[in-house]
Amino acid sequence: MVDEQKQPDEPETPPASEPVNERLRRGLFWALEYWRELFNFRFDKYMIIQVIPGVYGVALTAIGLGLLYLCFEAFVASTWRGLFFLFIGGPLLFLFSATLLRALLEFYMVVFKISEHVDQLVGLRDTVDRLSGIGDSVDEMVSVTRRIPFWRVLAGTRRRGRGAGEDDSHTS
Repeated sequence: MVDEQKQPDEPETPPASEPVNERLRRGLFWALEYWRELFNFRFDKYMIIQVIPGVYGVALTAIGLGLLYLCFEAFVASTWRGLFFLFIGGPLLFLFSATLLRALLEFYMVVFKISEHVDQLVGLRDTVDRLSGIGDSVDEMVSVTRRIPFWRVLAGTRRRGRGAGEDDSHTS
């Protein structure tokens, strides 16, 4: 077995710096897009869908800090009240608040997703309406071609031929 050696022409890239640079670049791109959409006065894209995870994180942090403050206040009032709030009341209140917040944000997310899908369906309906107009124009073309004397003669001979054949079959 021969050991494979790197060619001196190949540049060595440090493995740790590449993911960091990629994450930094994506973060900057996201921030730029966020600010561009924030000042978009056409309102053609729903920005709230992109913001909801950040709102959830900030709200959970605020709930946690608020409960820590209430725990501190409970300890100031009484040691037993502080212990009760630290081990029972605080966790239950956090669980309830976080669940309520999550349900509310998921509801908002679903409403905006439905709105996006309705917008897509409206676009499809316009396409279907345009395509349904093709049937009307084909009917108009048929009515125009029936007015042409040449077509009338051909259509009449076919009908007469069929009619004579049908009459002969009934008389036999």
